[in-house]
Amino acid sequence: MSKTASLNMEIIEYSPEQMNMRVARFSELTYPPDRYPDSQLPGHERKNFLVVGTGLIAAGAKEPMSAIPVREGFQMSFIEARPGNGPKLHNHDTNETFIALKGVWRVIWGRNAEHSVDLNPLDVIAVPPFVPRRFICVKPEEGRDVGLLQSIQPGDDPNVEFLE
Repeated sequence: MSKTASLNMEIIEYSPEQMNMRVARFSELTYPPDRYPDSQLPGHERKNFLVVGTGLIAAGAKEPMSAIPVREGFQMSFIEARPGNGPKLHNHDTNETFIALKGVWRVIWGRNAEHSVDLNPLDVIAVPPFVPRRFICVKPEEGRDVGLLQSIQPGDDPNVEFLE
């Protein structure tokens, strides 16, 4: 005896061509070198690849060059950096979840950057809204000179403010 479920949600048909517009290939990602005001300062140099979303709202920020510029309630980025590099201490009005993908990353938090935790590949930390934070690459991926970190923020228009 089979029972047919009643569906309450709308179903949308999507063609392969439409879905292809929502595919981001890491090898093809681009980034603006001066996306954030500190992106090219010594000790803060990094590549911010906005993969999904329309970008964080930040004073002095440039166009993020999103690979999939949709407004669906979150932002997702990849960050590459050499050891010792990452953004200045900053604050978000949303949670920011970090996933170390390649290499070792240090997530630092507190008004005076007084706390930290190191993340190995696939370790995750979810920093609450309004907790000042920064991150730096501690050790690159084996055989490379950079590490790779993933960052996710909820919302279509999350704000960021640099403290330093």
